[in-house]
Amino acid sequence: MKSKRPILFVLLLFVMAGCAGQGKQFRPVTIVEVEEVAAGSIEESLSPEDNVPLVIEWEDREIFRPGLIAEEQAVLDDLEGASIYHIKLDIPDDLEVLQGHLEVQYTNREDTDLEQVYFRLYPNVSGGKIMVSNVLVDGKTVTASEQFGKSALRVPLPEPLGVGETVLISMDFADDLPREMGGNYGLFGFFDNVMVLDEFYPVIPAYDEEGWNVEVPPPAGDWTHFDASFYVVEVTAPADLVLAASGQEVTRTEEDDRQVVTLAAGPARDFYIAGSTDFIKVSQQVGETTVNSYALSHWPDGAALALKIASDALQVFSTRFGTYPYAEFDVVSTPMLALGIEYPGITGITLQEYDLEGTMYGTPVRVMLETTVVHEVGHQWFYNAVGNDQVDEPWLDEAVVQYITSLYYVDLYNESAAESYRQGGWYGRWDRVDRADVPIGLPSADYEEGYYVPAVYGRGPVFMQTLAEEMGQETFDAFLREYYQAHKWSIAQGGDFRRMAEEQCDCDLEQLFVDWVYAK
Repeated sequence: MKSKRPILFVLLLFVMAGCAGQGKQFRPVTIVEVEEVAAGSIEESLSPEDNVPLVIEWEDREIFRPGLIAEEQAVLDDLEGASIYHIKLDIPDDLEVLQGHLEVQYTNREDTDLEQVYFRLYPNVSGGKIMVSNVLVDGKTVTASEQFGKSALRVPLPEPLGVGETVLISMDFADDLPREMGGNYGLFGFFDNVMVLDEFYPVIPAYDEEGWNVEVPPPAGDWTHFDASFYVVEVTAPADLVLAASGQEVTRTEEDDRQVVTLAAGPARDFYIAGSTDFIKVSQQVGETTVNSYALSHWPDGAALALKIASDALQVFSTRFGTYPYAEFDVVSTPMLALGIEYPGITGITLQEYDLEGTMYGTPVRVMLETTVVHEVGHQWFYNAVGNDQVDEPWLDEAVVQYITSLYYVDLYNESAAESYRQGGWYGRWDRVDRADVPIGLPSADYEEGYYVPAVYGRGPVFMQTLAEEMGQETFDAFLREYYQAHKWSIAQGGDFRRMAEEQCDCDLEQLFVDWVYAK
């Protein structure tokens, strides 16, 4: 899911000419306790008549076709058994307690029978709270339980789900939307007149050789590890709330100062919504993709520059790795305790980077905005299309994206501009730990305090450049493109990365990976 880079000093040695109180408490409701998530647990849940399923056939993927460029639409005939989410979300006028209903068709694509399915409950550990009720499995009430610091919900299955078998799981949920930033870089809540809904719904984590990925979220880095899925989301919200979200809008109605918008997204790792009554939007076309830039109304120049940068980055990376798959891309100015954050088809950029006359830690905002937007655009290729375990192997998306950001500067400007970016964006971070030989391939939770960013964002791309020099730049460029194409919409691991690199160069890279990636 996401590159949540702390807002720390980033020394960049160039400026491109012409470059641009406590969270609210819940209303009185019945709190869902551990081992007591069952029918009727939330008094303020959506009424039964509101919980009518979306009228869309589970196996009909045509609703997702308009959201994909022509050459990508063939994927709708693939990804057999990918999870399909139908979500109804009601955003009240006061933006305090959101009400939702979720139905997901889940297919066991593992090599063993499953006795339970887990859902992540990230609002419980990101400054807010999510409460779940009316949990049903194929229409039968089950008693679910909150685990791992209430960050996960275990849903027991009445009968083991065999390999290749499918089950329908549904539940109601209610989100308390905080007014002060909490965990996970302040990505969930309502701040500075902007609503940010990071992982607002219960979502199924990836299952791998270690089982369900439901560890307690680490203090630093990304939390998500999801399979590519399909989403149909119906949002009811105040009519004056300008929404930006993953996917493509497919229907819209307005009545009595309320809007009802249906969005379809997929394949996608997750689903994100932001909104504000003060958003403005500017747009431009890049090939088959409409690029939209949202910002608060007093920063129109920031919105325009972010649009240009995002459009340039989409063109650079499409040429290098394969065309951006969606018919829409959104870049949105949002409050957060990070520089930027990526989601499928949309990225958030910190508010501070839209005041183009300002500086951040001595660096011109225009420079900060460019590096941040380009980095987050790069995640559309490496995080969303090519998935990875962002908790246990964060280098596979973050170090790779830091590296390809330098390729943007090479392609759009020149090698001198790229080297200036490397000095600040890579070595500036690595210098915080005196260029220590800390492995870049550790799980984010295993880094000592203060070492995660220098290792993964600093030393990580230096390793990528060293690997390119070892393989030869032309061979390495071909490898990255092949790696992307081979693992698109699946989940790659570090072993896959090394294996494909060795195949591409017909060489042994073991010592290089020992020196840079693996724990000593």
